[in-house]
Amino acid sequence: MNRLSATSFCLLFVYSTAQRFGQAELVYEWDTVEFDWPSEAEKAEALRNGTYVPERNLVVGIKVHKDDVYVTIPRWFWTTGHPVTLAKIVTVNNETKLRPYPSWAFQKQADCKSFQFVMSMEIDPNTDRMYVIDTGRVGNILNLCPAKIYIFDLKSDTLLEMHELPDSVVNRTKNFLNDIVLDYINGSVRYAYMSDAYDSRLIIYDFETKSAFYLKDPSMDIERNASVITFNGEEYDYILSAINGIAISPDFNYVYYCAVSSYSLYQIPTSTLRNMSSAKDTGIRRVGTKVSQTAALAYGNNNLYYGALGLNAVYFWDLKQDMMKQKVGMDKVSLQTQTLLVRNDSAMQWPDTFAFDNKGWLWFTSDRLPLFWAKGLPNNTKEGEPFMRIWKVYVNETGIYSKLTNEQGKQTALGQCPVWAVLA
Repeated sequence: MNRLSATSFCLLFVYSTAQRFGQAELVYEWDTVEFDWPSEAEKAEALRNGTYVPERNLVVGIKVHKDDVYVTIPRWFWTTGHPVTLAKIVTVNNETKLRPYPSWAFQKQADCKSFQFVMSMEIDPNTDRMYVIDTGRVGNILNLCPAKIYIFDLKSDTLLEMHELPDSVVNRTKNFLNDIVLDYINGSVRYAYMSDAYDSRLIIYDFETKSAFYLKDPSMDIERNASVITFNGEEYDYILSAINGIAISPDFNYVYYCAVSSYSLYQIPTSTLRNMSSAKDTGIRRVGTKVSQTAALAYGNNNLYYGALGLNAVYFWDLKQDMMKQKVGMDKVSLQTQTLLVRNDSAMQWPDTFAFDNKGWLWFTSDRLPLFWAKGLPNNTKEGEPFMRIWKVYVNETGIYSKLTNEQGKQTALGQCPVWAVLA
């Protein structure tokens, strides 16, 4: 096959079908969440002794596996009042409730064999395993336990592994592990990359060697002229919100990241992260400027999705389109084509975290975080007014880990095409 025909084949393969998008659908909404308590008596006692304070519990993180939806309820700002930090959404007697995952026993505060503060998790659909990151801290002042990565079998709801992160890499007294992505080698998870929004660093964990490293770079810090986010007509200063959202490309060659207090999007090769002990040049590159500040990123098989916090919207970047226009590869393409996916100024305030299912839907939470940050869930809202919402929108693509499209970590169609084929 000559160069021209190979080029035509590759482009035809990648662009053979136009991507279809649907309208956003509201799946869940709450003014305050309700947990699946063992008994009404235990709930009443928790309310009485202050271990459960409803207005201190905010649904933030989300992941979807098969027909199950998992969410996180971070234990931030207060040292008490959060009985559960990781849960699965269930229906009990026609009521939507949050069932502690994997059990109530794993929610024990001050027990270092249990969760302390879970912000994010990731799921490997090829093995039905969930990777949970725990800061080990509560309320930003209780430094109870070392940070950890837990690995659960979702088929049996059992703990398979627990990896403690050393204090020299993840500071026990001031870390804020925020997001996690997985990196595959030969079809299985070898590395986890995590953002530490407090120490402005990227954490690398090698599951094979059980070793941890960190990478710190000015690109992971805040931008002083971008720390103020306008929300509901008011300005909020997020001066401590450094590297936050991270995503990994479908070919597993690059990690993308951004700080909340920044408009910039950055890229780093996974070859750097996999060889931290010997890497001489990070290869970090500023990709471009987003339309607004962002909390989380999510990479599908085609597009990079991100929340536009100041616009109450979700946008996506079509990299392939920009690569074609600019006639460059993923290592040089710049962020230009930013497309609005969904927006709702009243019901999508602060689009926070994302998840893909295996049916082509992108899920995301909206949680009005700045209002919660200031006071907790407000007591002066209308009775029953939703404060937290979970949405889904059809994007006709699944997450990069899906074995239906990624074959357990092998390169995707775009990654298999030589660079010149995509560019010609």
